[in-house]
Amino acid sequence: MRVALIYLAAGNSRRFGESIRILKEKKHLIPENLPENKLLFSIEGKPMYLHLLERLVKICNHHASWEVLVVTQYEEILEMAKSLGVRAVFSPDSQKGASWSVKTAIRGTQDADACAFFVADQPYLSEKTAENFLIDMQKRCQDGLGCVCCEEMTGNPVWFSKKFFPELLKLDGDRGGKKVLKEHWSEVEFFHIKDRNELQDVDVWTME
Repeated sequence: MRVALIYLAAGNSRRFGESIRILKEKKHLIPENLPENKLLFSIEGKPMYLHLLERLVKICNHHASWEVLVVTQYEEILEMAKSLGVRAVFSPDSQKGASWSVKTAIRGTQDADACAFFVADQPYLSEKTAENFLIDMQKRCQDGLGCVCCEEMTGNPVWFSKKFFPELLKLDGDRGGKKVLKEHWSEVEFFHIKDRNELQDVDVWTME
């Protein structure tokens, strides 16, 4: 089964950038050269976006029919993806909203039987969780939908079989794939994890 691991690294980081600007206005001491693009923010010595991307590349080395596709509006991320041997699509229109990133990704993966969306601001998702999610979805959702969850909390990654690609291509504005997922909620298969921290999205910068 051909599976596209779509890595969305194209967000505008509005909340993250705004949190930094507010702290500056309040005269807080913050690190010099702190990027307002959260995806470039350093976590444990490397940019946030690189953590999960490297894990997905490793996973695909074990599964010949799986491929990573990076969608980004940032030149630095585009070049890094290429240096890792990953297929990447430059999507400047992503600044208009999430739907543009999703549609760019689907247009680039039309030969896939299914796709799974991962997000670059989720650096704590483990390699084991990501791989087990994909294996489980491949078994249970070849023609369906899937989503990771921790207790009542749902999040990324999410899974879409090919039959839902046309609906994803009809998205507009700042609405991502979760809109399609919610419209078919009764059909969604869930992959349960125990560590809520793995689903954490880094949206704002704090001094902690």
